[in-house]
Amino acid sequence: MGATSKALELVLMGLVLAIALIPQEAARAADTTPPTGTIIINGNRSATNTPDVTLALTWDDGAGGSGVSRMRFSDDGSHWSAWEALMATRPYTLPTGDGHKTVRVQYLDKSNNRSATFSDYILLDTTPPTGSIIINKGDATTSNLNVSLGLTYSDAGSGVSRMRFSDNGSTWTSWFLPAATHVHTLPAGLGYHTVRVQYLDGAGNYSVIYNDYIKVVDPAAGTTETVMLPGSVPFEMVWIPAGSFLMGRYTNEVNSEYHESPQHSVSVAGFWLGKYPVTKAQWTAVAGSTPWVGQSDPNLDPNSPAIYVSWDTVQAFITGFNTLLGKTYRLPSEAQWEYACRAGTQTRFYWGDDLDYTLIGDYAWYSGNCYPDHQYAHNVGQKLPNKWGLYDMSGNVWEWCQDTWHDDYTGAPVDGTAWGGAETTARVVRGGMYNENAWISRSAKRDNYAGWGAMTTVGFRLARQ
Repeated sequence: MGATSKALELVLMGLVLAIALIPQEAARAADTTPPTGTIIINGNRSATNTPDVTLALTWDDGAGGSGVSRMRFSDDGSHWSAWEALMATRPYTLPTGDGHKTVRVQYLDKSNNRSATFSDYILLDTTPPTGSIIINKGDATTSNLNVSLGLTYSDAGSGVSRMRFSDNGSTWTSWFLPAATHVHTLPAGLGYHTVRVQYLDGAGNYSVIYNDYIKVVDPAAGTTETVMLPGSVPFEMVWIPAGSFLMGRYTNEVNSEYHESPQHSVSVAGFWLGKYPVTKAQWTAVAGSTPWVGQSDPNLDPNSPAIYVSWDTVQAFITGFNTLLGKTYRLPSEAQWEYACRAGTQTRFYWGDDLDYTLIGDYAWYSGNCYPDHQYAHNVGQKLPNKWGLYDMSGNVWEWCQDTWHDDYTGAPVDGTAWGGAETTARVVRGGMYNENAWISRSAKRDNYAGWGAMTTVGFRLARQ
């Protein structure tokens, strides 16, 4: 071997040795672990009314894995879509036909490991619910705006989840949980009222609108309504029916006075009026005060009339009363008061003319049965009522009316509203009192006191339209 060849061999041997000494990268370990993942349909809702849903997807191949590269889907576990790129959310169309639908997903990693099949299901429900509504068990009429709705509903799919109501078909209540009965307040006003109901199922399907109607009529004369005031104190009102009457004294009425003239026809709309004068218990329950304490009032029984209450303080009481009960109470107009007192009669008293005063003691507290030992306002409801069920309209205490005082009825309203406008602080009182002669308790008798005056002989009762 020549010297040149020998030298070349030595160089090659050195290169081989140098290459052998270079550090080599370790061989990559094999990925044999399949990926994992999840699938959630429509945010995990239980039902849908459209086959177009959204899939939420997660996947993982572990810290040492080759990484997830593809995913595919199936509705039955045997027929699969093509492999596709990964997406965290994906629109998906369910097979047609109502019922439970299962969607399956499988993930593939870069080493061709396939995950187990992951699945979620949802109810496809495209059929709206059905139902019915019946007002007050099918009654044709009602005098109470608060009615009871009888409700039925059915849904073979996702089930009825809510219901709502409307009086006009365009303005609806909020959604309520479904129930077999529901209390509903009709709009004010007489005549026919329709109540509509619509049902909603768990998939978001709305039912058609179902309805029923009922006629609102005035209550029967003398119908009683009771509400409870704080401290479980009852407050009762009586329905006074609409009608017309002759207000004021009739021709040659015995013991009548000029300011009860001229007698004139008045038409009055139906309204509610206190069954009794407002009592001490009722005043205290609302106002929290006792203005009669410390005054010359020997009867402090809570069922006796609230006295030492001026017309002005009564207005403040009414404001608190309305705030408490959420309705509009007020003093009656003078025309309403006389109309309710007469209760369809045109005689001197609501029990007749009683010219010899043989009957008045059964109906009224007046000087004849109070003097001299019982000179005070007596507990309400101890005498006989008029035919509309009102007590103490004659005698016991005068009662404030809303009207200002006018010397006679010239120019008085004929629609039953309160008469204002007079340049005076005097306010009308009606009904007579316990220490006056019998004739003072006549139905036509009227008088007045200053609105700021608070006396032992004056109380009041409340009205509401």
